[in-house]
Amino acid sequence: ALKGSRISNFNLWFFMQRMNIAAGVLNLKYGFGIESNNYFFKNSITYVDGIKTYTQRGLPNQFSKNKLVANYLTVPLMLNINTTPSKKKSGLQFSAGVSGGYLYGSRQKQKGEDGSNKNKTDFNLERWKLSYIAELGIGPVKLYGSLAATPLHQYGLDQYPYTIGLRFSN
Repeated sequence: ALKGSRISNFNLWFFMQRMNIAAGVLNLKYGFGIESNNYFFKNSITYVDGIKTYTQRGLPNQFSKNKLVANYLTVPLMLNINTTPSKKKSGLQFSAGVSGGYLYGSRQKQKGEDGSNKNKTDFNLERWKLSYIAELGIGPVKLYGSLAATPLHQYGLDQYPYTIGLRFSN
């Protein structure tokens, strides 16, 4: 089980550009950046690296902190509709598309009475990630959502992460 209040997703775009398709109303948005997903667990589970994806369960409350982190290099590609192209900073905007990503690092960090433990490996996480993405906003503040089209793991577990949150961008 996940701690719903502690799950986080962070995107940092090194660049995001918008290419005009039709009079500034219809645009193509593309970019490049990094994405970090943090999953905090309620239970004391430990990911075991090996040929098959599996976890070991520990004693209840064995860890005060137990999280899995997956970091991706991402390339988003979206169609953008800007209702007021003359007011670039305050117009209503809607964007939808896909984001492709490559897993460049993952780790599990556990903290308990015996100290902390970091295990850096890929845990059979899927190397390539494809997500459906959308944003709706006014000016630089946008409501953002993503839904993975590919599972988190290569095999064994069928988990499709999703994200809903706020994005601050131009």
